[in-house]
Amino acid sequence: MPTEPSTERDRVFRFGPFELSAQEGELRKSGVRIKLQEQPFRVLVELVAKAGRLVSREDLHNKLWPSDTFVDFDVGLNSTIRKLRQALNDDADSPRYIETLAKRGYKFVAPVADSTAAPQTASKDSPPGTPISLPGDDTKSAASEEIRRKPRRWYWVLAACVLALVSYGALAAWRRASTSPPLASEQRITANPPEAPVTGAVVSPDGKYVAYSDTTGVYIRHIDSGETRPLGLPKGFDAVPTSWFPDSAHLLLSVVEGGGTAPSLWKVSILGGSPQKVMEDASEGVVSPDGSKIAFLHDAIDVRAYFSSFTGYAREIWVVDTNGSNLRRLSRADVLPDSGNAPSQTADRRYTEVYFYHLAWSPDGGRVAYFRISESPDSVTLETIGINGGPGRVVESSMQVGLALCWTTDGQLLYAGRNDPRSESFDYGLRSVMVNEKTGEPEREPMQLTKGLGRIGGLSVTAAGKRLILWRVTTFAEVFLTEIDAETGRLKVARRLTLDEHKNLVDAWTPDSSAILFTSNRNGTFQLFRQAIDRTTPEVVVDGRNISLPRLNPDGTQILYLTGPDPKDPAHMTSVMQIPLQGGHPRLLLQKPFIQNIQCARSPSKLCFLNIAVGSATQFFSFDAESGKTQEFVTFQVRQQPNWSLSGDGSQLALILYGPQRKVTFMKMADKSTHDVLLNEWPRLNGVDWAADSKSVFVSSQSPNGAPVILSVMPSGYHPVLLEGDKGLRYWAVVPSPDGHHGALQAITGENNVWMVENF
Repeated sequence: MPTEPSTERDRVFRFGPFELSAQEGELRKSGVRIKLQEQPFRVLVELVAKAGRLVSREDLHNKLWPSDTFVDFDVGLNSTIRKLRQALNDDADSPRYIETLAKRGYKFVAPVADSTAAPQTASKDSPPGTPISLPGDDTKSAASEEIRRKPRRWYWVLAACVLALVSYGALAAWRRASTSPPLASEQRITANPPEAPVTGAVVSPDGKYVAYSDTTGVYIRHIDSGETRPLGLPKGFDAVPTSWFPDSAHLLLSVVEGGGTAPSLWKVSILGGSPQKVMEDASEGVVSPDGSKIAFLHDAIDVRAYFSSFTGYAREIWVVDTNGSNLRRLSRADVLPDSGNAPSQTADRRYTEVYFYHLAWSPDGGRVAYFRISESPDSVTLETIGINGGPGRVVESSMQVGLALCWTTDGQLLYAGRNDPRSESFDYGLRSVMVNEKTGEPEREPMQLTKGLGRIGGLSVTAAGKRLILWRVTTFAEVFLTEIDAETGRLKVARRLTLDEHKNLVDAWTPDSSAILFTSNRNGTFQLFRQAIDRTTPEVVVDGRNISLPRLNPDGTQILYLTGPDPKDPAHMTSVMQIPLQGGHPRLLLQKPFIQNIQCARSPSKLCFLNIAVGSATQFFSFDAESGKTQEFVTFQVRQQPNWSLSGDGSQLALILYGPQRKVTFMKMADKSTHDVLLNEWPRLNGVDWAADSKSVFVSSQSPNGAPVILSVMPSGYHPVLLEGDKGLRYWAVVPSPDGHHGALQAITGENNVWMVENF
């Protein structure tokens, strides 16, 4: 006896350009498969199957996660939702697909078509072979007769339909003209883990290859096939690809050799052979569209203490012919000569420190676009300059601009821009503005092309303008809790304390060592939070915008913190605010321009310190935590903003003054005498914080093999390693609890990968 066919069918959901097959385990966009790990896929199926309804976190926990992993579930679900939004090119602030319902769960908000809906069939009571009833000839004849009998009615019905169609067409045309075009989609094309973040990526002019670098080397990837191979480079080359030559066979690399600090430009063939040095003391090299010239940055600033690679801040823009001739400078930032790290009592010359960042050629090779960055006040300006000199032309000046750009063959200047200008999050999409190649000035208002999660590290476009490559920085500053061994001082393996994938910056503890004070942009703007070390969620202490650096006053009864400066304030004043630890209303304590850091010693000392930016100098002041009165103390001439910490007993300052040598400078407060502890064997030095006993400082660094480490540096010069972590993390600082039992470890987590945009 034959069996009936199975009624179980694959559930295929369709929404927007996506198709989700539950049985096949596939997500496709316009027919192209999008890779998803198992857990994100299962969560997506659960959300889509219940589209329009709340799916609680508890439901997802009970159904898709083991019952014994509650803490890991919070971290895992947050990460899963982030990966789904990346795959769908969705935005948490303006969701098109997945909406977050705070403290409740998630809702899939897009319309969904489910292929399991039953098709129209014949009645089950009909005999086998009975056809489905359709309008027959008799019905048609009757309708025709009715029309013949009432021709005047038919005429007016037809006229009304035509009028309705014309009106609808006019309305549709008006809507198309008055609304923005739909955003383009970004497609991820690499899957680098946190241990090997992408540090640079450029697409070949013919659109076939993307050259990208990570912490393990430089790679050439065939975009369509996915085939990837390493680029053979000499040992000790810290290389980042910055541009292709027009033949799509040669690359220009920015290279730091053998752990040095000065970058240089090298040309290398992807077919093999030894690299050839093009230019010393040069970075961010970009080849002109016709291959005849190279624009590059000179007099670079080493910012690898802040980023995973040399990222190209510099003070001069130069152009040279590819054969090495006709070298000339296009622009120079106004700076003071570097006078070393010697302290002085005054800083009379005040000015704005300016850097250049990233370069892009116009299609005709007559102009170069770049970012001009001002530290004091903070500002970013997108400009262009002619290769024969002259003043720069401003395209856009805004703190909403992200530092990535390229110029398409049809005259569009593409650059990164914050998704939501009202937000203080670091999520950026692509913007486009048409720029006149002759004048370098914009010809229309900027237009949004894409939105995405994370910063955009770099952009490049093919010669035909069909493919755009970008790499995204989706890393987050998180807080981990570690125990400090009472006998050895070593730090035990840390556990994550902040579970939100946004920027979380820790700077202080409560006096009883039970909770940390930190700032975070998890709610869109930077707010001040307090979180107990035995809890998974924090409480808001101060709401607002642009809040940073919470510290305690000497007796531990007040929280001090910074706000500002307001970009619209011509004086660029930063405010030191004060609020009672137990709650209350904030009050203004003092104001100064460009305050970078504040810190107080612990009672019985009453000493508090702050420093301000004064051009290429940093100026220190002591201040009274009750009256706000300040007094100038000392000034250092530096090329970069220093890291510093005041000991709990108020006896010493510890400073990292970035310069030719890697060192910690200790200054005695009594007589301002200094001495240095050299740490040149460590590749870089980041944060510095005094231990609770004021006998040593915690310094974050990196081992020669790339692993993050925490050093204990004593004024005597002894500096053992207290903690070594996985390569997937970067340590920034350790803030010890007042009782010395715990440390709040500031670490950077997340991943960087390459994405592609087509049809933009």
